[in-house]
Amino acid sequence: MHDIHCHTHLSSCAKREATLKTMLAALKKSGVTVCGIANHLWDSAVPGASPWYAPQDINHNLTLREEYAALTPEERAGIKLYFGCETEYVGQGRISLKAESAKLFDYVLVSAHHFHMKNFVRPLELEDTRGICRLMLDRFLECCNIDFVFGIVHPFMVLGYPGRIDEILKGFSDADLRRAFSYAAEKDKSVEINICTLYQDTKMTSDGFPEEYLRVFSIAAECKCKFHLGSDAHDTERVASERFAHALKFAQKCGIIFPEDPFVREK
Repeated sequence: MHDIHCHTHLSSCAKREATLKTMLAALKKSGVTVCGIANHLWDSAVPGASPWYAPQDINHNLTLREEYAALTPEERAGIKLYFGCETEYVGQGRISLKAESAKLFDYVLVSAHHFHMKNFVRPLELEDTRGICRLMLDRFLECCNIDFVFGIVHPFMVLGYPGRIDEILKGFSDADLRRAFSYAAEKDKSVEINICTLYQDTKMTSDGFPEEYLRVFSIAAECKCKFHLGSDAHDTERVASERFAHALKFAQKCGIIFPEDPFVREK
């Protein structure tokens, strides 16, 4: 089992005790054998960072390799580690990482839908459902065109609109979603099943799965996307084994089977 969307204390929103050492120990305990650390990043060579993003630059992120070098062989054992990053897409072709800098990382993830970042990722005045859905769809498609991006994190996860998750998700037609995921498959972008998505305040099926997200990701499976699993953990509690088990059951219900290592293609 893999998890390629984990954060450590290098992400400003993560718990300070979420060191590489404690995260790896917790992941191994939950049965993860392939891990990717993808801390938030804004390349200082890219203008327009928010005050929150600015300190989380490339040099800050690369100190993770120093943490890894300081681990004992026993602390490293049992888990394959990739050094990635989570970048931000703010529209109009602007992503928080230069293409040449992407080579410093094993892989790059991008968020298309951090709409809780008002007046930065999404317009402050954007409130109508139709407009929200249109922008979310456009941003997803635009992220698929970024060559150095491996995968798109928490796609169509509704953030910044509390109490409106089902309303907004229902605003996407099946045709909208097929268009998005077919394009992701064409562009060879990995689609994330984000464990946090499964615990949002939304209508659940009788077996405990978010009803609208079942529709979303079942369509993604029909479109033959490639997929990866991400806990989006910012602390050790969010990599508990029961959360992974729940996510695997959700994926199976959608018709999704994960590879052991999403960076190794099956022949």
